[in-house]
Amino acid sequence: MQKIQIKNKNMKTLPYSAQQIWDIIIDFKAYSEWWPSKVKTKALKISNEVIGSQIEVRPYGGMGFICEVVKVKPNTELVMEYSGLYKGLGVWTISENNGQCNVAYEINLDVNHPLIRILSHLLPVDKIHYNLMEKVFLGLEQKLVTKFGNANHNELKRDT
Repeated sequence: MQKIQIKNKNMKTLPYSAQQIWDIIIDFKAYSEWWPSKVKTKALKISNEVIGSQIEVRPYGGMGFICEVVKVKPNTELVMEYSGLYKGLGVWTISENNGQCNVAYEINLDVNHPLIRILSHLLPVDKIHYNLMEKVFLGLEQKLVTKFGNANHNELKRDT
């Protein structure tokens, strides 16, 4: 069967420090507080060094996959290896500039599961992932506002 890949990059500029954003991103147990409610997350393993931490992600409550942290550059980069439905890498990057941070999440995944490969011919799996991650970014921004206060934002709404 033909190899199906998902490649996407979501980005957002946020008026918070890299440390503040990093603290939210590596708090895997709290993902359910800011990820869309349609995505179920569960911390499977938490490592004090962050590397080796694992989370299970179940989009729309369906089949899940595991993300394991394989590389860390504190306040700058978090690399997660996907296994299960997908195989490949997801990378959070944070770059601070003039009191703001550019935050990005980029994936380069192969679809492993036969059913998802078939569905990808009928549904735009890459676009679905991109749109879902846009909601994750909105949740991240809202979590930052809740935890650290409004940094000259308009009122934010999280799509659940």
